[in-house]
Amino acid sequence: MIMHYTIITECHEKGGFTARCVEIPSARGYGNTQGEAIANIREAIEVVREAQNAELAKTIASVHSEIIKIEVADSA
Repeated sequence: MIMHYTIITECHEKGGFTARCVEIPSARGYGNTQGEAIANIREAIEVVREAQNAELAKTIASVHSEIIKIEVADSA
């Protein structure tokens, strides 16, 4: 599945670019060119998503469910 993210790039006075993701604030990319910054944030997003998926899998595995059957009298 392809996900779409909003990226904001900023040019620095001393050179280089920063890219940040609106949907994943912890993902940042830096580069000498805008293209490098975007490539780096793409990698950062992948790393964050992998960590999120691993955490979700761990949470799901730790949840215990029990199926219980009950009887309910007919009110007619």
